[in-house]
Amino acid sequence: MPFGLPAHPPRWGNLALADLRTQPMTIVPPAACSGEKSGAGEGLALSISSALGALAGLASWLIAARLLPQADVGLAAAVVSAFILIAGITQLNLGLGLIRWLPVAGCHASPLVWRSLLLIMPLSAVVGLGYVVFVPDLARTAAGADGPLPLGMCLFALASAGWGVFIVHDYILVAIGKPWWTVWRNGLFAVVRITLLLVLGTAFGAQGVVLSWVGPIVVWIAVGSLVLLVVVRRFARRSPGSGVMPSRSEVVGFLGPTATAQVGYTLLLNQVPLVVILRFGPEAGAAFFIAWQATIVLETAANYYMHPLSARWAREPGRGAELTSSSRRSILKIFLPLLTLGAVLAGPGLSIFGPGYAAAADILRLLLLGLAFRLLVVHELGVRTAAGHGMAYARLHIASTLLVLVVALVVPASPDPDPNGVGADLLPVALGYVVVQVACAAHVVLVRLRERARRGGAQTGTTSTAAP
Repeated sequence: MPFGLPAHPPRWGNLALADLRTQPMTIVPPAACSGEKSGAGEGLALSISSALGALAGLASWLIAARLLPQADVGLAAAVVSAFILIAGITQLNLGLGLIRWLPVAGCHASPLVWRSLLLIMPLSAVVGLGYVVFVPDLARTAAGADGPLPLGMCLFALASAGWGVFIVHDYILVAIGKPWWTVWRNGLFAVVRITLLLVLGTAFGAQGVVLSWVGPIVVWIAVGSLVLLVVVRRFARRSPGSGVMPSRSEVVGFLGPTATAQVGYTLLLNQVPLVVILRFGPEAGAAFFIAWQATIVLETAANYYMHPLSARWAREPGRGAELTSSSRRSILKIFLPLLTLGAVLAGPGLSIFGPGYAAAADILRLLLLGLAFRLLVVHELGVRTAAGHGMAYARLHIASTLLVLVVALVVPASPDPDPNGVGADLLPVALGYVVVQVACAAHVVLVRLRERARRGGAQTGTTSTAAP
C-alpha cells in the first residue's frame, strides 16, 4: 500500500481504480480546523507567500545583474531554473494531495507527512543527479571555476531535493491550520537569500548565486522539518477520532492525472517565452519575457489562492456548492482589480526596463485581459481538485496549456523582425492567448450550466416521483 498503509485502511468510498477520481470525505471536521476562520485567510496567506517569492526572485536577479557580468548571471540562472524545474516535476503534486488529506488524517497525520516527504526528497535528488550527468555544465557552475565536478553535482542534487519539499511545507502548514506561518517562513527565506547573494555573489560570481540558494534551502528544510515534527504531532493529538488515510486507489486516482497536468503547467511557464524568443528574435523575445513574467506572477497568486479550497471541502463536504460559489466571487473580487491596475500601469511599469520593453505595453495589457478570463479556469481547476475529479482537472489543465503552446508555435513570425516593432510583431501571439482563454472560460461556464441543469432536472424528477 502507498505510504506504508495497513492492508485494510479506512476508505472514503468504494472507488474503482479505472475511474481515476477521488471522492470528498464525509466526516465530522476536526474542531481545531473547522469554521470560517480557516476559509479565505488560507488562500490569502498562500497568495501572499507566492507574491513574496516572486518579488524576492525579481529583486535577487536585479541585484545579481548589478553585481556580476551578464554571462555569470546567465550561468547561475540556468542552474536555478533547472533545479526548480526538476523539483516541480518530482513533487508529484503531493502538496495538493496533503492539503486535501491531512485535515481528516487524525492520528495518521505524522506518518502521512513524513512518508510523503521521504518519497519526494530522494526522487528529486536522483533525478537531479541524472540531469547534471547529461548537462555537466550545470555542475561546473555550482562547483565554481576550480571546484571538483562531484561537488557541483552534490550541490545540485541537494538543491533539487530541498526545493522539492520546500513548497510542500507550505501546503502542510495550511492543512494543519497554520497558514500565516507560510508568509513569515517565505519572507525570512527571501531576506536571508538576498543577503547571502550580496556577500557570496561578489566573492564567488555565478557559484555565489547558486550557493545563496542552496545554503538557505538546506537550512530551511532541516529546521522546518523539525518544526513540522512538533506541530504535526500536536495537530494529530488535537484531532478527534482515529482519522482517515487515503487508499491506493485514491492516491493514484488523484495524483496520477493531477501530477501529469502539473508537469504540463510547469513546462508552460518556461516554454512559451522560450518559443517566442527563438521564433521572434532576442529583442522582441526579451520584452515578451518581462510581460509574460508579470502575468505569471498574478496567475500563480490566483492558483495559490484556490489551493486551500481542498482543505475546506474536505472538512465540510456537504457545502461543496456553497464553497464553489463563494470562492468564485472571492477570486474575481480580489484579482480583477489587480489586473485592471496592471493594465493601467503597463506602460510606466515596463518603461523602467527601457524603451524596448515599454513597446510591449499593449502585449502586457492583452495578456492581462486573457488572464481575466483565465481566472474562471483557475477557479474551476481549484474546484475539480477539491472535489477529487483528478482526470477532469488534468484534461482542462493540459488542454489549456497545449492550446497556448500551439499559438506560440504557429502564429506567423516576421521573416525580418524589427527590434523597434515589438508590439506589432507579437500582437498576434498575445491575441491568440486571449482567444484561448476566452474559449476555455466559455467551456467552463457551459459545463457548470449543464451540471446545474442536470441537478435541477434530478431534483424535479425526485419531487414528481414523491408527489401523491
